[in-house]
Amino acid sequence: MSYAIKKSGIYGDYDLIDDFDLIIYAESLPQFHADIDDLDDFKSRQAQYFTPSNLKDGLTRSRDNISDIQGILFDLDSVPNREELKNDFYKLMTKTKLEMYMWLTPSAIATGGHENGHRLFIPLSVAIDPRLLGSAVDELTIAFAKAGFNLLNYGVDLTASKTVGRLMGLPLQKSGTIVPWDLPERFRYKVKAELKDSGFVPIFGDDGFSGLNDPTVENLTSFISGYMDKHSITFNQGERDNNLTRLIGGVDKAFVGVSDDDLLEALDNVGVSQQLDNPVKDVTTKTKRLLKG
Repeated sequence: MSYAIKKSGIYGDYDLIDDFDLIIYAESLPQFHADIDDLDDFKSRQAQYFTPSNLKDGLTRSRDNISDIQGILFDLDSVPNREELKNDFYKLMTKTKLEMYMWLTPSAIATGGHENGHRLFIPLSVAIDPRLLGSAVDELTIAFAKAGFNLLNYGVDLTASKTVGRLMGLPLQKSGTIVPWDLPERFRYKVKAELKDSGFVPIFGDDGFSGLNDPTVENLTSFISGYMDKHSITFNQGERDNNLTRLIGGVDKAFVGVSDDDLLEALDNVGVSQQLDNPVKDVTTKTKRLLKG
């Protein structure tokens, strides 16, 4: 793949565009990176970055010079349990057979940075127009959640993912870097949103994942439990209505076609229904307003 690369730091134009193999790059890294004493200086002047895109003309670093988007990047800024994330990621790789990569950010290696910050990279089978980036990020976020991997549990920065031309740091060390172990058997994600003359039409139907789960009671239960833990959602007197609205809004962002009965059962499984005065009425009133179906 041809990516726009920055060799050292964030300043100035891109350094080069060249064929880039992330697995070969990762294999060339030391097992552990040297200590990072000054994180800001390291990120500004030393770290190596890439934007998975071709450029239109020359090496100018600007949004207008981005020709296409060849991959989706997710920044996970808050990972309470690194082993849990790693296990979830391995399950996703095994379940979907999707080609994807994960590695630690500089902030995770340096003292005082983001808690176990990680970066996910999903190369695309077909490059997309930069105007489709936001829709593509939403597609993958929903698809991952439906497959049991909720990016919201790990502090995902979706704004960064949707920023055309955003520099993303390359892996720094072998430790904490996960690359596909069976690359020839994997496939690359194909974005379904399409550009039309008047803009684009997001399409959230069959996402092409093999074995992708529907919003079942089991998946809803897992999502709701993780969402409540991540956002410290409780249902004490005086906060039930707002927090139920917030929780169902999170379900709406992660799943499509949620039935009231399945949602009620999932809420019962995690102990939410028992804290509501009239769970059926309270939940269905909000689903009519919040869930897109």
